[in-house]
Amino acid sequence: MQRLLGMPVSRFLREHWQKKPLLVRGALDLRDPLTPEELAGLACEEGVESRIVRERGGARPWEVTWGPHPEARFRAMPKRGWTVLVQECNRHVPPLAHLLDRFSFIPNVRVDDVMVSYAAPGGSVGPHLDSYDVFLVQGMGQRRWRYGERPAKDVRFRRGLELRILERFAWDRDEVLGPGDMLYLPPGFAHHGVAVTPCLTYSVGFRSPSFGEMWRAFAAHAASSDPKASALLVDPPLSPASNPGVIPPGILARVRDAIRGVDLDDASIDRWFASFATRLAPGHTLEAPRRPPSAKKLFDALARGAVVSRSEEGRWAFLPGPRGALLLYVGGEEIAVAKSAAPLVEALCASRRFEGRALAALSKSAAARDLIERLFSMGALGFAPRASAR
Repeated sequence: MQRLLGMPVSRFLREHWQKKPLLVRGALDLRDPLTPEELAGLACEEGVESRIVRERGGARPWEVTWGPHPEARFRAMPKRGWTVLVQECNRHVPPLAHLLDRFSFIPNVRVDDVMVSYAAPGGSVGPHLDSYDVFLVQGMGQRRWRYGERPAKDVRFRRGLELRILERFAWDRDEVLGPGDMLYLPPGFAHHGVAVTPCLTYSVGFRSPSFGEMWRAFAAHAASSDPKASALLVDPPLSPASNPGVIPPGILARVRDAIRGVDLDDASIDRWFASFATRLAPGHTLEAPRRPPSAKKLFDALARGAVVSRSEEGRWAFLPGPRGALLLYVGGEEIAVAKSAAPLVEALCASRRFEGRALAALSKSAAARDLIERLFSMGALGFAPRASAR
């Protein structure tokens, strides 16, 4: 972790996280886990979110073309000035999911995804702002980054474009990143990356929900779970209205009481947030296996050292429960876990892949064995090729 950040994690979190950028030379000894051709192949697949951006040469400036793309489109692309971006590559390329483990000093509930972009020389998505924290890890090739060292003040965007490109872009730093270099940028800091040579860039994103998202989600949760939600607002004793447009103070008082009467104790809010923060994104599902392994086959495989991987479809987190028990959250689902299985939960939330014997050693109790079986039957855990454990 020291090499990744160039400083102790505690110092990074104190001085840089959500405060100011950080450039680290040689942060990772990164071997690109996919080629530009393989990335283009992903962008041609159904169910994979991708886009191609061209500043010039398209039907309009900064043209965006959404996938899935026909293969012929890539064969027709020019030698310069375009970028293909593929979202959620951690779902599709296991080594990129493992890259997220290098950032395990940030809570799981903040993880967004690993986006991978390939850019031909001159390729760019324009000067812009992000609404999330991002670590920009350079793979093959070189990319030039210009970025501000303070939050952008002028956040006006150019009109009539599909992308939110800044109308005016001011920068303080101008750096060329090569393989293994990394640039951290907090939300709201203007930046502009342009490929110097054909290059791959890995954007490791961490997103916070907005207050509006949380308010809407909590209101929906309260409406569906609070027993009082189906009760009708009852009028107080009314007097003849002098004007029907006046809202009687008694009705307003009862409305205030109803809104304030939502269950807002700390434990309820914590459990709601844990479920909300680990929820499945639209279009994501935990795919249960058609034929889950029997308990005997499952634990025999673990004892032989089979490699196990977590699903990338949902985030994993836990809350403390009474007397050493835990509440595990996977893809928005809450699972009560006995104290004897707590070490297993902590291990599962700490990494993305596991050596089977290590999981077997943590699954001696009946509660732990039941949890392992349940997670496999949900599709939250699955066997992976041994190569993915590296």
